[in-house]
Amino acid sequence: MVEALKTVISQSTECRVCLSTFTDPKILSCSHTFCKTCLDNLLECQGNCQIRCPVCRAVTQVPNEDVGKLQVNLALKSLIEDMKGHPQICTNCKSNDKPHAVVYCQDCGKYLCTSCLNTHSQWEGFIDHEVIAMSEISSGKVSVRRYRKCRKHPKEDEDYFCSTCRRFTCFRCGVMEHKDEGHQVVEGAAYEDKHVKNIEDLKSKVENQQSCFQKYIDFIDEQRKSVDNAKKQCTGDINKSYDDAVRQLREKRESLLREVNETTEGAEKELESMKTTAKKYINQLTTMAEMVTNKIKIPLDIDTLAAHDTLCEELREVIDQNDPDYEKPNKSGIKGKRVRFKRNVGVDELGLGKIVNVERNVALHTYKTFDLIFDYSDDSDD
Repeated sequence: MVEALKTVISQSTECRVCLSTFTDPKILSCSHTFCKTCLDNLLECQGNCQIRCPVCRAVTQVPNEDVGKLQVNLALKSLIEDMKGHPQICTNCKSNDKPHAVVYCQDCGKYLCTSCLNTHSQWEGFIDHEVIAMSEISSGKVSVRRYRKCRKHPKEDEDYFCSTCRRFTCFRCGVMEHKDEGHQVVEGAAYEDKHVKNIEDLKSKVENQQSCFQKYIDFIDEQRKSVDNAKKQCTGDINKSYDDAVRQLREKRESLLREVNETTEGAEKELESMKTTAKKYINQLTTMAEMVTNKIKIPLDIDTLAAHDTLCEELREVIDQNDPDYEKPNKSGIKGKRVRFKRNVGVDELGLGKIVNVERNVALHTYKTFDLIFDYSDDSDD
C-alpha cells in the first residue's frame, strides 16, 4: 500500500508536458498545473495573451503576457521540496528499515540499495537491465521509466491501454470495466510502441518542415542580399552621378564667369579710358587756371605780359574744347549692361544656363554743362 501511495505521489508531481518533476508549478484557471517553463513555451506557441490547457483545452488569460504572474501551486511546490529533502529508499528490500537507494533499474522499475544492486547484477536474467545512478536522476540528466500500478488493484501493473477511454488499465480492470462493445483494449507495450512511432513520425515531419522553412528563410536571405546589393549599386551610381554633376556644374560656373568677365571687360576698359581722359582734362584745366589766376597784380614788363597773354590764350583754348560726350560712355555702358544670365528652368538644370545680351533702350542722361569763363581786363592806358 505504501509503495502504491509513493507511486501515486510520484506521478502527481510530474508535469504533463515535460514528464519531469515540476519546477515552479503554476496553476491555470482550469486548475491544471504545469511548469512555468512549459507554460512559457505554450504561450510563445499559442500567443494572443492566452494559454489553452493541453489537458482539458480550457483557455487561461495570461496577465500582461507574463506567466510568472499566474498563481503558484504552493501545496505541490511544498510537497516536491519535501520529497527532495528525503532520499529515495530501496524498494526491493523486504525489511521495514530500508536503506537508501543508489540506483534505479529501468527494466525492473525498482530503486535498489547497494546490497540489492549486487544481487541484481548476479542474476542472469537481469544482466542486460538498464541501471541508472541516483545522482543522474537527482540532477535531472536522466528521466526514470515509470511503471503504472492500478489504483484498484495495487499489485497489478497497468499493462493494457483502452484506446476508447484513453487510459491505462490492468488486466482485471480491462476484463471488468472495458469489456463493452466499442472499447478497444490493447497491450500497453503495443500502445507505447505505437505512441513512440507517432512521436518519431511527428519528429520526422517537424524536421522536414524545419528544413522546408529553413530553405524558405535561406531564399529570403538571398533576396534580401540581392536587394541590398541593388541598393548599394544604386547608391554608388547616385553618388558618382552627383560627383560628376558637381564637377560639371563647377566647370560650367567657371566658364560662365569667364564669359561674363570677357564680355564686360571691353566696356569696363573703354569706360576707364574715358574716365582717365576726363580726369586728365580736369587736371590740365586746374593747372593752367592756377598759373593764370594765382597772381593778383597785373604784369607790367613786356616779357611778363607776353607770357601771361600766352597762358590765358592757351587756357581759353582748353576751356573752349567740346563739352563731355556722354554718348560714348553711354554706349559702352549699354554694351556692358546688356550682359545677362539666363537660367535653365525645367529643361536642363545641370546646364545652369547661358550668358545672353539683352536688347534694351537706354536713355541718354542729360547733364547741364557750365562753361568756365575767365574775363581779362586790361587796366593799361588806351
